[in-house]
This record gives sequence, structure tokens and C-alpha cells, in this order.
Amino acid sequence: MVALLMAGLISASPVTAQDNNLLKSFCLAAFKAAMAQAGETPPLGMGEETCNCFLDEVGGGAGIDTARETCKGRAAATYKSKS
Repeated sequence: MVALLMAGLISASPVTAQDNNLLKSFCLAAFKAAMAQAGETPPLGMGEETCNCFLDEVGGGAGIDTARETCKGRAAATYKSKS
């Protein structure tokens, strides 16, 4: 559902700062839900960094699924090395 809403917002142009804030809110909510479902407590800043990555990737033309997987991988690598 979140991906569908995000796709609709992303395909609309032009994207405003308000749109980015809304997309980031959806992303952070999805991130928190996924971490809670996995029983994990994310490191401080991980959600913010992951969602910024996601918005950058999608803004650069990546599809939602590709952006999600790219950013999940980056976050896992980044925060694994910080622990």
C-alpha cells in the first residue's frame, strides 16, 4: 500500500519540498514497521539515512523496488561496519 502511494506521488510532477516530506514520512513509517516486525531496534540515524537514499535513488530514476533493495543493502553494509 505504501509503495502504491509513493509511486503515485513520485510519478506526479513537479515534485515539491512538501511532496518530499510526505514521501519521507511514508518511508520512515514503512522502515519503522519493518524493523518492528523483524523484532529489531535500528541504530540511531539508520531510518533517516535509508529514506534519504531511497528518495535520491527514486529521484534519479530508479524504480521503487530497485531503490528499496539498493538502500537496504547500503544501510546494512554501513551499519554493520559501525557496530
